[in-house]
Amino acid sequence: MKYDIDKELRSVSIFRGTVVGNLYPLINIGYKLKKCKSDQYVNVKKYVTPGFNDEKLSTLVIEPKEYTGNLPCILFFHGGGFLLRASKAHYQIAKWYAQMANCKVVLPDYRLLPKYKYPVAVEDCYNTYLWLLKNAEKININNDRIIFAGDSGGGNIAGAVTAMLRDRGCSLPQGMMLIYPVLDKRMITESMKRFTDTPIWDSRCMKWFWDIYLEEYDASQANYFSISEMESLSYFPKTYVEVAEFDCLRDEGIEFAKRLQAEGVSSEVHVVNGACHGYESALTSSIVNKCMDRRIDWIKAMQHS
Repeated sequence: MKYDIDKELRSVSIFRGTVVGNLYPLINIGYKLKKCKSDQYVNVKKYVTPGFNDEKLSTLVIEPKEYTGNLPCILFFHGGGFLLRASKAHYQIAKWYAQMANCKVVLPDYRLLPKYKYPVAVEDCYNTYLWLLKNAEKININNDRIIFAGDSGGGNIAGAVTAMLRDRGCSLPQGMMLIYPVLDKRMITESMKRFTDTPIWDSRCMKWFWDIYLEEYDASQANYFSISEMESLSYFPKTYVEVAEFDCLRDEGIEFAKRLQAEGVSSEVHVVNGACHGYESALTSSIVNKCMDRRIDWIKAMQHS
């Protein structure tokens, strides 16, 4: 089916999810070669941090070139269907957050499918947050001003870690920013039924993902991987949601934001018209520029709330 995707996203929309799924080992080799390096605006530092079952992770901390005192922080969980490493686009967006919002951005290199299935990635990121709280003073972070951010599978992690923190009696983040997030394993929304052949990601890819991710787990238990199925979301922090018009994940993002509002949580949702899943990769587009401006405004408002 042909979709009216914005011409600025042509370089992104030529790819199909099945291609990404089949070629992910090669894609990851390319991503691994694209290091996140310091530039004229930010410094990038690498830390060894604890992961699930005492494994070691590599975690990046991106910070403005010049700053004073303890800064707010974004704990950024990159997307990629739990199969792909952080991409060049993820690194650039993380740098923009640090530069434009004058904050630190922490980017954990959590472990991936197919070797590491649920709950490894989520538990890795949960441990990164605990490390962050423990070392906040050392790395000059204000642990009362931490926002979770995540795109696609990273949005799933952001929600899952928030629920884990509540259940385990830990402090919650101040806010959460979800970009075309994966939230509902039931796959029952209208967009999930309709968008079976959209660029980058579609409902067929989604089914494949859930089957692999939960292969070693009882998927009848909603637990932390299907946040939309949880009995209550009333404890969630203020939340920003952004979804793409032509994306099977569109409606579950919209419904999640509406449910938060119904349960008394301040939330907002933005539909990016003419966009497909993964539109953030079009870094030079006006679409991404507008989204970044809106996100930075929201982040700054959170920092001063």
